[in-house]
Amino acid sequence: MTKFKQRLADLLPLAGLLVVFVLFSVLGGAKFYSSRNLMLIVNQAFTVMVVGIGVTMIFAHGGIDFSVGAVLALSEMFAAMVYKRVGAPVVLIIMSVLVAVLCGLITGTLTVKLRIPPFISSLCMQFACRGVVNTVLHANQIGVTELSAPGWGVKLPVLIGLAVVVFFILDYTKIGKYNKAIGENIRAARSSGINVDKYRIAAYLISGVTVGIAAYFDLLRNGVMSTNVGYGLEMNVITAVVLGGLSLSGGYTTSIRSAILGSLLIIIMTNGLTVVGVPISYIGIIQGIIFLLVILSTYRRDSHTTLLPR
Repeated sequence: MTKFKQRLADLLPLAGLLVVFVLFSVLGGAKFYSSRNLMLIVNQAFTVMVVGIGVTMIFAHGGIDFSVGAVLALSEMFAAMVYKRVGAPVVLIIMSVLVAVLCGLITGTLTVKLRIPPFISSLCMQFACRGVVNTVLHANQIGVTELSAPGWGVKLPVLIGLAVVVFFILDYTKIGKYNKAIGENIRAARSSGINVDKYRIAAYLISGVTVGIAAYFDLLRNGVMSTNVGYGLEMNVITAVVLGGLSLSGGYTTSIRSAILGSLLIIIMTNGLTVVGVPISYIGIIQGIIFLLVILSTYRRDSHTTLLPR
């Protein structure tokens, strides 16, 4: 890719974000850019951003993860249950992260060690987590409404801190550089002496940490844990990073800016379509069409990616 094309590819997500925001500001009027609606947008985008920043590590080596929504729900459930028994708020963040990291380790091991395609292993984890949540909760809820939700005075530093840490890992450590190299060409990475399995599993563990952190904040913001928590999050995250300019083939162009810009783009788009009166069933169709068009224009069909066993 030439420098001009790379710069154009980098600018398109930002341009798209501006266009979408202006478009819905005009179509939705005061209802769209009201302070209440804008706060709703940033709160929804926070979860997608945090998860997307971590999942970018998996996308860097050409992997994919369809389980993040279900893992988030499972993490919230266990965290809330332990909190109800112990009574110490600190266990919420500890349990959320531990459960999510354990799920990431299992998914990564299934993918890397057993050579199961990542979309299959992550779907298995999704079904397993949803099954546990639905079995334990049935139609019930676990409330933590007695705890106050952190405001943006806490959430913004956390978001910036995560972005900085993952950016550093992705661009300046062996974990990030080697995962990008694997995404470019796994056979060349192996030939150069890279422990491919080790670094791919490390990516799943880092992703697990961010999912756990997102689960903690999501639980406190909602105040209750129910069976519908996290539904649709995986597709929002995948669509966000793709709209943000990330190629699902992975490689050296992988950047967390895709997760940040794409998260705002997908949430603003969904919110704006709702505000202007588009039926919710049509919104999914529109998102699917846009996702497909972006995939067709960015996916490297000649690459050897981890969407297949290797």
